[in-house]
Amino acid sequence: MLLGITFSENVRSWATASLIDAMKKKGHEVRPLRLPDVASEIPYKFTHLEEDISHMAGMIVRTIGFGTGDQITFRISLLEHLEDAGIYVMNPAYSFRRAKDKYATLTALHKVGIHVPRTYVGENLEAAIEFVHEVGDVVIKPLIGARGLGAIRAEHPELTYRAMKFIHQLGQVLYVQEMIEKPDRDIRVFVIGGQVIGSMYRYLPEGVEGEWRTNVHGGGKAEIADIDDEYKECAIKTAETLKLDYTGVDIIESKDGPCVLEANASPSWSALSRVTNLDIAGMIVDKLVEKASK
Repeated sequence: MLLGITFSENVRSWATASLIDAMKKKGHEVRPLRLPDVASEIPYKFTHLEEDISHMAGMIVRTIGFGTGDQITFRISLLEHLEDAGIYVMNPAYSFRRAKDKYATLTALHKVGIHVPRTYVGENLEAAIEFVHEVGDVVIKPLIGARGLGAIRAEHPELTYRAMKFIHQLGQVLYVQEMIEKPDRDIRVFVIGGQVIGSMYRYLPEGVEGEWRTNVHGGGKAEIADIDDEYKECAIKTAETLKLDYTGVDIIESKDGPCVLEANASPSWSALSRVTNLDIAGMIVDKLVEKASK
């Protein structure tokens, strides 16, 4: 079976390389693809550089890359065109786009009754400042981001104002979220095909004063977690709501129970595989092959 996987600049990034290795070990032919190098003809012909890949059975989307509004629009439409042609795209184009957008994620989850943090999203600086005055301790995040990069916890009113004014002047959307009281950890729950295959606690980095992010990439400590059914059901419902074939759901333990921060459309799992000894890349590829074979 011919399988594809998208990458941006580095095809040997850990997660991408793990998936390519898993595909090859399972006997599949693999095409690493940069979406800017893929072209289409209507009705259903697709080429990567000069190779016809119209017979590809399925592909994993790890990234759509950076680009202008037109380029990003084209790449999303290209993924949808591939789906229309019968090529299974994982995660599906619409699901991938929605999960990458924190705003779209939270609105979808809130609609089905999943607890999410109170959040301001908009381009009105004065309204954002009023939100902070009402809420107090907040986190300012990029609308689209990963690994906690670019997130700022702003407890001081003057710092908050300066940070939001700078973001506003750059023409960026203001995404400001209440800081919910929780233990010194959060939970990453990994869901594949509607089932929880593993979960871990991510603790704050030790000895780093003022650090509030638990991301393992930033120095947080990972530990296997045996979570309650309430948290498993929350993660499964999140994946089902966003129609993600596989995802890492980030949940915090609030006083009101599980609270979802986001669901990752192209998560990494290096820490989770290390603490659980699970072949997560192999599981993802198996699910892709199952979907592509139908």
